[in-house]
Amino acid sequence: MKKSERQKHIQEILLKNDVQKQEDLVTFLRESGIEVTQATVSRDIRDMQLVKLPSKNGGYHYALPPKKDENIKLKLANTLQQSMKKLTSSATFIFLSVQPGSGPAIASLLNQLNSTDILGAISDDGSVLVVTTSVEGVANLKQLISDMLAN
Repeated sequence: MKKSERQKHIQEILLKNDVQKQEDLVTFLRESGIEVTQATVSRDIRDMQLVKLPSKNGGYHYALPPKKDENIKLKLANTLQQSMKKLTSSATFIFLSVQPGSGPAIASLLNQLNSTDILGAISDDGSVLVVTTSVEGVANLKQLISDMLAN
């Protein structure tokens, strides 16, 4: 089987299943009649730039990377709704405390907004620091986050 065909199957599996480990992906592929090794799946994960996101039932699962044409605001809203713990701010900074594992995804989505209010966002596993361009930028971003959490 060609690499592109196998990776298409991987996409389909990830859309239908909560795959937490490479071994699980190997099992799903083999159940579909596709014989693979764990090393091959590992290379596919790297090539496809799969990401691990927090699962609703605990742990992490593999997911497809965000597509450029997806609605970034919608994806950010969904991620914030699932993982937001606390928001604090000062003059031109906003600090978000989030569920472990979701910090990098949120920071990336905030940076992809290309907002004139955001100078940049950085994160670790469970927090995000957003540097805004002004005091008004803090207010605007807090309102945007509040609106996203309300939906």
